[in-house]
Amino acid sequence: MPSFSQNDFSNIQIKAVHAGGVVKMFSAENGFGGGNVAASTGPDGILLVDNMYEAVTPKLIAALKVFSDSNIRFVINTHFHSDHVQGNSVLSGSSAIIAHENVLKRLKAKNNFKKSSLPQITFSEKMNLHFNGEDILLFHLPNGHTDGDVFVYFTSSKVIHLGDTYFNGMFPAVYKEGGGDILQMIENLEKILRDIPEDVSVIPGHGKLATKKELSAYVEMLKETTSLVTIAIKQGKTLEQLEEKNFLNKYDELGDGGAQTTAQYLAMLFKLLSP
Repeated sequence: MPSFSQNDFSNIQIKAVHAGGVVKMFSAENGFGGGNVAASTGPDGILLVDNMYEAVTPKLIAALKVFSDSNIRFVINTHFHSDHVQGNSVLSGSSAIIAHENVLKRLKAKNNFKKSSLPQITFSEKMNLHFNGEDILLFHLPNGHTDGDVFVYFTSSKVIHLGDTYFNGMFPAVYKEGGGDILQMIENLEKILRDIPEDVSVIPGHGKLATKKELSAYVEMLKETTSLVTIAIKQGKTLEQLEEKNFLNKYDELGDGGAQTTAQYLAMLFKLLSP
């Protein structure tokens, strides 16, 4: 995700929108400060899903204080990428950090990730939390964006956080070296669509707050583009031939979204889907 990286966070501002019930979505503006954050605020305190980059987390905490002076008691990591978990180092002293067991393994393997910032609570398939008057369900999504992706469902608030399993308004990124698989990602999303209510609010890893209808359209895009590239590969086409034909240019609008250009997405699919 080349256009997602930056070193200067001084101009970053945090924006909050109401997602549903007791849940708000916090996002970074005026630059790339990390992935979207869900915050449950109420009588039990604050629970966060993800926490942006370490340098941006203090700005996130300041934005939270507009809504609650309570302690941040729990932090859920949706996967192991830095733009979602670096804030662990700011929060780990006072908050319990929860993640899938593969996230712990991958963060342990990072030489520059502080031991004190590692998740203290892990799970394999699913986990339930009872917090701020509702059940919060955590499910492992196998081998999608990475091998440690987590889907978080705030049941009464009717809000889900999908981490980087969903990029709203842009092409996805799938990391094969991190256990990712584009076809499994599609399967994961199709199951989620079958299980969630129609009026759910969807927090993506990146992009604006979405509806179930918008998530469904995203899945259809994934299915169509992977099908087209798979057929082209079976026909013996090379990546260069597809690039010359401006393959997938129907979706150029998503290529302007910030994650990958259409050409980069095509190259990623070609690599992932080639035998």
